[in-house]
Amino acid sequence: LTSIPTTATMMKLCSSLLLLATAVNAYTKVAVVELGVGGTVRRTSSKSTESTVEGVNSFLQSMHGGRKLQHAGMTVVPDLFQKADSGVILGLSGQGVDVAEMPAVAALLEDEKDGVVGHLSTNGQHCQSLLSRAKSVDLVSEDVSLAVEKSANKPSLTAVDMKVQDSNAASKVDGEVASLIRDMHKKNMEQGKTVVLYLVVEEDASVSRRRLNDGGGQAQGGQYQAGKIYFFSKSQGNNGGNADNNPYAQMFAGYYGYGYYNSYGEWVTPYKSMFQIQYFNVVLWTAFGLAVVLIWVIMAMMYMPLEPDTLLFGESAKMIGDD
Repeated sequence: LTSIPTTATMMKLCSSLLLLATAVNAYTKVAVVELGVGGTVRRTSSKSTESTVEGVNSFLQSMHGGRKLQHAGMTVVPDLFQKADSGVILGLSGQGVDVAEMPAVAALLEDEKDGVVGHLSTNGQHCQSLLSRAKSVDLVSEDVSLAVEKSANKPSLTAVDMKVQDSNAASKVDGEVASLIRDMHKKNMEQGKTVVLYLVVEEDASVSRRRLNDGGGQAQGGQYQAGKIYFFSKSQGNNGGNADNNPYAQMFAGYYGYGYYNSYGEWVTPYKSMFQIQYFNVVLWTAFGLAVVLIWVIMAMMYMPLEPDTLLFGESAKMIGDD
């Protein structure tokens, strides 16, 4: 007899599916921009910009005096000797944020030029989580340039939270960001300073879902959607796309595999890479060998014959007794 799912089980399942459907389509991208002299942030050889909220926060803390160890495999790291004079997180979020309608912001998020050192990205809406790491957060509705310049005068990590309500506001903010970067770079160069601007763009789930539907259900601009399953092969990228720019397609080259992003922006797959398989076997058999040696030594000591100790009961004891 097959068991019939209870009402509580069905409600839990429906709520889980509803939560996944509402949270999977948004993403948050970060552009690391040096304004001024530069040299405080270094680009690594990593090709994948995918990270987590914890990973981005570890980078921010390591850049501005934090003691937390930065996560491995990230595209940007702080310089060992040169430190930035200040850092500003500029967060753009709201229903009006549409990267396709903001060419200046889109260029900063895609290209490594005009002071852009590298990029980081997470799946999901995490703008507020990143802004909370700053010492102070200024919520503005207009004149973002003035707010960023004011925050840049503070020596610690500060943040400016800009809510974009519609497409008209998005176009205005896009122009302000372009002029802001140009003016602040020139000003800091004259003063011999370096200010690191972290441009955090959170695209609303509805905008991402609309673009996803327009694109036929494939990943847009290299952004893989949480909860959606992607198939990889040696000659193909995600769902038949190009594998040259797909690090996961290269990782699983040689056989078919699949995986998905959860709501935390973490890649989940049951498949293991060759390095993971080799590392597992080395650790497993090394531990097994050490365990066998330890058991053998313990058994040998348990059945060791007891003999008189020559130091306590031998010639040294007799010499003390004669005295």
